[in-house]
Amino acid sequence: MSITGVSLILLFFILDYISKAYISKHIQYGSSISIIKGFFNIVNVHNSGVAFGFLANLPTEYRLLFLCGISTVVFVGILYLILFGKDRHPAFVLGLSMMGAGALGNLYDRVTKGYVVDFLDFYVKNYHYPAFNLADSLITLGVALIIIYKLKSRARHI
Repeated sequence: MSITGVSLILLFFILDYISKAYISKHIQYGSSISIIKGFFNIVNVHNSGVAFGFLANLPTEYRLLFLCGISTVVFVGILYLILFGKDRHPAFVLGLSMMGAGALGNLYDRVTKGYVVDFLDFYVKNYHYPAFNLADSLITLGVALIIIYKLKSRARHI
């Protein structure tokens, strides 16, 4: 299962990389393309912070050092769990792989560009949820999958 987990990380990372490269090449920075009017746009924005732009106002060198350091620790921890962890259940490994790929995808952007490329923009009227990317989606889905798996696993043992 460890080979599967590492392979999934690489697959998801490549998909994230391709999606961000495509957006960066084909959509001008700051532009928006309406996909579902009144609900969903594809955009090209740069997020130098984390979720909701948090920490974006820190001095660049401190922000990058902190965010890259955290992402690296998270990625290494996830990789360790995939390779050496006791829980080999497919749902757990898939969730970890999604989280690991997301962390690696955003880490790669921060190291190579100094920011993360975000492009998925959901909104209703004037309320826009902050733009995000495939890596962010993978992290969120991976966390959700692990929580559901652990809750179901715990319920079976009660």
